Amino acid sequence: MLIKILVDNTALEGFESTHGFSVVIEDDVRFLFDVGPNALFLENAKTMNVDLSDIDTVVLSHGHWDHGNGLLNLSGKRLILHPGCFLERFRKRNNTPVGLSMSKEQLRENYDIVESKIPYWISEQIVFLGEIPRENDFESKESPFLLSDGSADFVPDDSAIAIKGEKGLIVISGCAHAGICNTVAYAKKVCEQEAVFAVLGGFHLKELDEVTNKTIQFFKEEKVSVLGPTHCTSFKVRDEFKKYLDVIELNAGSQVEL
Repeated sequence: MLIKILVDNTALEGFESTHGFSVVIEDDVRFLFDVGPNALFLENAKTMNVDLSDIDTVVLSHGHWDHGNGLLNLSGKRLILHPGCFLERFRKRNNTPVGLSMSKEQLRENYDIVESKIPYWISEQIVFLGEIPRENDFESKESPFLLSDGSADFVPDDSAIAIKGEKGLIVISGCAHAGICNTVAYAKKVCEQEAVFAVLGGFHLKELDEVTNKTIQFFKEEKVSVLGPTHCTSFKVRDEFKKYLDVIELNAGSQVEL
């Protein structure tokens, strides 16, 4: 299985970076997982010699601009997402918008939209997890986002991809607003598989705090072989992971074979 990073906050030489996330996943099917904030995913795909013309499915991890506004640059695809992706949402600190810049009605003009709160199997091996239960006692307890009515937005639409691999589960998150440990635990339940081989993507961990410490302990207990924190995971958190776990570097232009 191949994972090709098209958009990330950092980039390899010859590629461009921006705040956002987009990957191509190639296994028994090929599809896009997130598309970043603009057309950069198309430009970096060309630089990587990645042909997107025959990809007919896009999966959106959640309804934030840095993962989904690139949808304006595609059409004629199936778009798999949680129905909450279209919520109007804002940053708590300054009330600036963080949601998608297009409505469901606008996207329906260019996409065949599949909305699912429950797990949706893209193939026999790959599943869109749908809404992820927040079950542990340390993740997703606070949120920097608000809904239009002023209530806290815990990003209920946050989801991820799980792949049943020969060496164990591979979990790919966009931002893990539900908590990366909650996400992995739910992937194990949905896929009925205990071994977790790799966890890649945005973990939304910024500080060296209790949440980060408990996340490290969780990954150690799960015996995760490959850890690829990127996008919304701070560099100091990544450095802390490296003290205890096997961490790979991910940037726009990276290709990971698992």
